[in-house]
Amino acid sequence: MAQFHFLDDSGDPGSPFVPGASTHFDLVLVQLPQRTSLPTFEALRKVFHLPNGFEFKYYRTRERQKAAFFEATQTIPFRVRIAFVDKRQLGNRWLTLSGQEVAVALLTSLILRIPELDLANDTLIIDGATPAFRRALRVRLSHECASLGRTRPFSKIVGADSAREDGLQLADMVAGATREYVTTGAARYYRTFGNKVVDVWNATSMEFGT
Repeated sequence: MAQFHFLDDSGDPGSPFVPGASTHFDLVLVQLPQRTSLPTFEALRKVFHLPNGFEFKYYRTRERQKAAFFEATQTIPFRVRIAFVDKRQLGNRWLTLSGQEVAVALLTSLILRIPELDLANDTLIIDGATPAFRRALRVRLSHECASLGRTRPFSKIVGADSAREDGLQLADMVAGATREYVTTGAARYYRTFGNKVVDVWNATSMEFGT
């Protein structure tokens, strides 16, 4: 059965040596069996008297809501794949790349860590992905898959608005909790979905060539 993979990130892929930049950047793929509103989140919005269209975002959500959110995810069947980098440790070659080039390279490598048979005719849904980003990703995936003799994954790669996609909101919350765990060691929220993480990859040592 085709699955849906929702992609979001936390931090930024740009240089860590500019004011306001993050020291770490992580990408999270959340795999769900369907692309629909999640009744669990609909119920949670009602509990907190939030609008039907309220968007859960890690760095905007209040602590009480975060705790309830991650507790509620226990009943949702999903799997998580994570890639993260400590940007301060990356080489000079990386510093010459654009944020898009870094994100595409990291995402491609994370995707290719997934066993080929696990992807089948799945759909990749990327928060806010522009046509240029999707095109760059397809080109990179095609090149890497050709060199590996592998079929290019995903029947569809689409961009979407996280405000309308509960799967992307789940990915955002997981990405934020993951970066907090990696950077500070605070595992309160990460522990709630840790048993659903099937791949967590410290990609700091990878080559970010184009």
